[in-house]
Amino acid sequence: MIDKNMAYTADHLNFKRRSVLEDIPDNYAERMMANSRKSSQPKKKKEVKIPQGFVVAPAYNKGGYQVIPKEDV
Repeated sequence: MIDKNMAYTADHLNFKRRSVLEDIPDNYAERMMANSRKSSQPKKKKEVKIPQGFVVAPAYNKGGYQVIPKEDV
């Protein structure tokens, strides 16, 4: 009697409801190859133009930089 109940319960525990997401094809390798092609291209370096008479310095108590007159350095 116990074995019969255990088998019945085990069959119900193994039941898995199908999801709509399971029918979507997995193209993981294709997506990774597409992303690697994008990142393998060299990035364009930006040209920094600092006006004459100014200098780049760290901002006070901040993480960024600022352009200030050379007289203030």
